Amino acid sequence: MNEPDFLIADYGGIVAVTPMSADANKAVDAGLIDYEEWQLMGCSIMVDLRCADGLLDHLRGEGFTISAEA
Repeated sequence: MNEPDFLIADYGGIVAVTPMSADANKAVDAGLIDYEEWQLMGCSIMVDLRCADGLLDHLRGEGFTISAEA
């Protein structure tokens, strides 16, 4: 199985979006995801649950694969 471009982890009110592939990292560096520095935890971008669905739809629309943390 191929590694997804982004891995997500749901922590209740917050969702961690972690770029896993080189293409995903390049897209984040290029500004595909608009975030503030305080939203970073390691290499993950922490997103309010109310905004996560829209972000994930946007990433899928850009052709990225997404997998949920088991």
